[in-house]
Amino acid sequence: MSDEPVRDGQSAEDDLFEAIQRFLAEQSGDAIDGELRAAFQEARRFVHRELRGRPEYERMLRSLERLLEDEFPGLFTAPVRSHLAETLYLYGLAHFSLLQGQGAAVFSSGEAIEEDQDEEDEAEVRPLVIYDLWFPQDIALEHAEDGYYLHVSDGRIDLALYLGTEPNERGALTDLLGHLRYALTHAPPGEPAHQSDRITPVLTVELDYSGSELIEANDHVDILFLDPEGEPIVRMHARSTELRLIVDEIQAIGRDGGF
Repeated sequence: MSDEPVRDGQSAEDDLFEAIQRFLAEQSGDAIDGELRAAFQEARRFVHRELRGRPEYERMLRSLERLLEDEFPGLFTAPVRSHLAETLYLYGLAHFSLLQGQGAAVFSSGEAIEEDQDEEDEAEVRPLVIYDLWFPQDIALEHAEDGYYLHVSDGRIDLALYLGTEPNERGALTDLLGHLRYALTHAPPGEPAHQSDRITPVLTVELDYSGSELIEANDHVDILFLDPEGEPIVRMHARSTELRLIVDEIQAIGRDGGF
């Protein structure tokens, strides 16, 4: 016989529901808003640090996308549905961490990290670093010893985006195809920008591809390229014309037998 006390008619599921009810009852509206936002950001950092690119994580996102499509058939475009699926997963992690009463501690790596309060405050309010790249004119794919680099330039800024040892190893092509599909139906195609007279860009930004997000603009779309922490580093303003050139450049490797 088990030594653990057993309450008549009380299951583990009942215990979970009781914990959820206590959690909701103890939180005021203002408190839960701030705590949920903080837990959500910690969950985002955890995903980008530990889960991004893992097949089991991608399978979970695809399952959530199918669930959204079942609940809201035809309501969301593919990029929006993908973003909502990840948001749902992050919310689940954040809610779990709050339910456990540990907040951000759930997502720690297990190592004791001591920081001054001033440094923590500075990290919380640090500004986003975004380089704006406007309607790229020069697009090329470089095959280097360590893998593939996508070079995208508007004549001022050259973005060197590391794609991995294969052009779609980190999912860049898959993401960009989704962004292109959205742009084709939600933004004017536009005309390709004329070649800039500038030969050497003023600034080169090197970035490992760690995901991207699409934001709809007035007459085009903005693609945010994220760092491993999920923070936007480069914002590329593009229309379907530029996105198609980028996708074609990557897919040309496949037509040449590269992958």
